[in-house]
Amino acid sequence: MTVREVARRDPVTLSPGDTVSRAAELLVEEQLLALPVVEGDRLVGMFGLHELVALLMPRAVTLGRGLEGLADLDFVADTLEELRERLDHVCASPVRAHLESGRSRALHPDSSFTEALFLVYRLGRDLPVVEEETERLVGMVSPWDVLETLRQR
Repeated sequence: MTVREVARRDPVTLSPGDTVSRAAELLVEEQLLALPVVEGDRLVGMFGLHELVALLMPRAVTLGRGLEGLADLDFVADTLEELRERLDHVCASPVRAHLESGRSRALHPDSSFTEALFLVYRLGRDLPVVEEETERLVGMVSPWDVLETLRQR
């Protein structure tokens, strides 16, 4: 089985100039973990829940290796109101300034289902499907698509 058989065609997308606010709105409305960011029909990056949450975290948490080096997060004592203020502060900025860095990996229509399963395991997010030669976005595969495929008999 190939990714072509599993991918959702005509995915919801963002353009690089769309705001973080618009991205957050679409992530919630569509119940997605990540959205492809396209210029024309070419994939230029991904923006998702991981990037959104990173904008709300103190830099000490998001620098370097991440949580592995931290003994505890007691120093992160932000209130819900403070987190909302931080979100309001970044909402007007374009997603182009916050695209994923090195976390994204695209599938191709002829990629195997097993590769999609492995990337869902490694990245835990929605995966773009692009034509190999053109980088044109042709679909998306979500963890839910993978699970649904596994459950089909």
